[in-house]
Amino acid sequence: MASRERPATGRPRDPAIDRAVLEATLEVLRESGYSGFSLEAVATRAGTTKPSILRRWPKRQQLIICALVTVLVTPPVPDTGCTRCDLIVSLESLADALLRRVPPGVLAPLMADCSADPGLRQHLTSTLIQPARDAVAATVARAIDRGHLRPGLDADLVVDMLASVVFQGNMFGDSRFPVELAAHVVDVLLQGVAVDFDELLAISRATPKSHRHCDDT
Repeated sequence: MASRERPATGRPRDPAIDRAVLEATLEVLRESGYSGFSLEAVATRAGTTKPSILRRWPKRQQLIICALVTVLVTPPVPDTGCTRCDLIVSLESLADALLRRVPPGVLAPLMADCSADPGLRQHLTSTLIQPARDAVAATVARAIDRGHLRPGLDADLVVDMLASVVFQGNMFGDSRFPVELAAHVVDVLLQGVAVDFDELLAISRATPKSHRHCDDT
């Protein structure tokens, strides 16, 4: 009877084994965390072998990224006509993707592990981070087109400011991100934090250059 593994070069992979390995990977990450993750534990749960896993995913980071992709969904780009509402939904969708669907304490060390390998880093960013970030970027761009945000606004910077709240929560293992917090973050950004920005700018320009961080234009 033919083996399910089919290890010989050129033979098709068994999708049932792929699914079992990816599911086992998520289970091990949830139970043992990133630091306790091992291919041996995954192989045991999946009913396969470590060499079989490495034939499919030569690096364990590749395996973990592929497993995480299976629990993520591409967030929709909201278009309610309400810029504030759309930004809140977008930020909440980003939090759902990176704080709730990804097992806690996994993304930050995974990113650190991939940082020295440009290929792995790009793969992680394009598959795990970029889709959710693109949804927020599309919402910001639409708000600018509506005239609800200033023309010429640095949209990428706005996205970074919104996303940084979620990334910080992920980095420090805090998965609590209620809708109320998303609304508060959006409101702070939309309102700004200075009572009188022009006054603060004038004070900055009057400050000796040795104390400035950059020259104002």
